[in-house]
Amino acid sequence: MYITEFSTACSKTQLQRIGQGFCGSVWANTFSNIDFQSSALVLKREDGGPGRSLLKEYRNHHQILAALQAGKTVAALYRVNIPESFLFMDETSPHWASILARLPPRYTACNASVSERIMPMPQNIVKDSTNEHCLIRPYLGRTRGGQQSPSDTRPRRPRVFSLRNFPLHLDQITEFGLPAHEYAIAMADALSFLHWSAEVDANDVEFVLGRCRTQTQSETVSQPRPGIGSRGFPPGVLGPHAMWILDFDCCGQLTINEAGVEQAAKCFWRNDPFYPKPGSGSPQGDDLWEVFRARFLRVSEEMLQGEDKALQQLPGMLMDRIVETRGVWAKNPT
Repeated sequence: MYITEFSTACSKTQLQRIGQGFCGSVWANTFSNIDFQSSALVLKREDGGPGRSLLKEYRNHHQILAALQAGKTVAALYRVNIPESFLFMDETSPHWASILARLPPRYTACNASVSERIMPMPQNIVKDSTNEHCLIRPYLGRTRGGQQSPSDTRPRRPRVFSLRNFPLHLDQITEFGLPAHEYAIAMADALSFLHWSAEVDANDVEFVLGRCRTQTQSETVSQPRPGIGSRGFPPGVLGPHAMWILDFDCCGQLTINEAGVEQAAKCFWRNDPFYPKPGSGSPQGDDLWEVFRARFLRVSEEMLQGEDKALQQLPGMLMDRIVETRGVWAKNPT
């Protein structure tokens, strides 16, 4: 049933490429071919850089979903969604016969997966057709270099850029009056869940802001919808929106010991600057790091309650190690 949306049985119109990453390209129906409020899917093809495995991502994704289904969740506050994962197929799958007709010429069968689509930001934010796939990457760990926020601190509506995979830096988040503290808490809860429950190192995962799941979507796919927390973010100038985690192809298994702490610290610094960072040099950045750190330690303590004392010390060791290794593994130390 999940393949039908990408086949000629659904539409004769060519699928639209809505994303491109190191692992591969992402395809979906145009909004004219689907009900925007209904459940929608994406097809991800393994046609990116060498050495990236869509099968690995699929397995990591299902490991994370299994941790949710097992009830191994944190007492999270704010809702962080994890896309549902429905199907993996290789180049020999018979489904390609009805899919290739909707891809550009010379595209061939390959490894691919089908998962829940993260719906883009609402039309009152997205002002032109080039931005219809807008997902926002909240960078709490970086500001725009050399650019100062205006003296007028009233919340502003974001200027329209090409928002496909659009980064929103901390100074912009502040300028627009968006809930930076709440984002930091949500990321801390998510990272705690990924480490101590799903037991993955969260290497190169992405956090994005997109549209909330709708009630209609909830009625058309299996329950419960995967994610942690339940509270919504203050809408602000973006309107109602949700945080999502995606891209699990680089995640490694995390050993719950001191070696795992070192691995997790390295992954923290080598990721894009979603998380607040220690030693930012600004009062706002330092305050946000303390919010993130305190929340991570609190939720991790709850997660590891009843475990050996040695395991209960690991979250504090990780936060200390992140501070100690600033500039060692970071993509951008500032």
